[in-house]
Amino acid sequence: MITGTESIRQFYLRTKQEIPSDFNYEGLSSGHFNVKPRTYMNRVSPYNRRDYYKVCLVIGEGIYRSRDEEFFVESPSLIFSSPSLPSSWHSTSQEQSGFYCLFNDSFLSNELPHYMKYESPLFNNTVNSILMLDDQGVKNFSNYFTQMESLMYTDYSHKYDMIRSILLTLIYEGIRIQGTASKVKINPADRVVSSFFSLLDQQFPVDSPENPLQLMAPAAYAEALNVHVNHLNTVVKKHTGKTTREIIQERIIKEAKILLLNTDWNAAEIAYTLGFEYPSHFNKYFRQSTSVAPLLFREKNRVEFLPNI
Repeated sequence: MITGTESIRQFYLRTKQEIPSDFNYEGLSSGHFNVKPRTYMNRVSPYNRRDYYKVCLVIGEGIYRSRDEEFFVESPSLIFSSPSLPSSWHSTSQEQSGFYCLFNDSFLSNELPHYMKYESPLFNNTVNSILMLDDQGVKNFSNYFTQMESLMYTDYSHKYDMIRSILLTLIYEGIRIQGTASKVKINPADRVVSSFFSLLDQQFPVDSPENPLQLMAPAAYAEALNVHVNHLNTVVKKHTGKTTREIIQERIIKEAKILLLNTDWNAAEIAYTLGFEYPSHFNKYFRQSTSVAPLLFREKNRVEFLPNI
């Protein structure tokens, strides 16, 4: 039975770890990342969803449960956990080692193109989330985790940029080994999802109120893709766990935060640039997603902004 959605804070409390000092930071810079050896783990984790991504290098036997199916892991493996799928881990041997890293969507931001996201189990629920490794694979991925862990303990101002780069390499390497692009037959529904994300990416960044965002609603994307909006909603929900509207809204809010923190445009200019007819509509839209007004978000986060997170 799914017990709920575990937050990053709840994860730290469940595993009896100290909550990092930057955890409560809000806004665009709320990107959170951490990496640890698998000594920081419970023998059994609850079967639930999480509001973060997790990549584990598992060395040790256990049972991984996802999609209401159980998989016995008996050889070194890489396990990708996404927020949209409930999962759990039950160790069946005393000897457990390896690493894990966890991060939220804001940490990666737009670093990974959507067409590549579609090939990774972190973002596509139809891709197998367990990748078995040979000795060389264990060595390579251990090196990635070790590099990220070492950087976490430095005071280098750009350490998170370096960590982000290594994490992307890890994700790309997982895609390469799994051979998703060449082995998975792409059906028409898959192409619709891929085309949707490609079209979404093309809308950003926006740069001027004179050149506002044109596509804001699922129906507009469906029309551009020449498919029925219900079909678009169905296939996007199936493959991402989110509705088309949620994905569009997340991207618009992310762009709004970028403009609020990195330009001197007033709220009306940002509203018009993002395709809103009236600034009041933008204010309501932003507040519903962030629980704070746009200019208050700017005022708070420009003071507290941590550019490297």
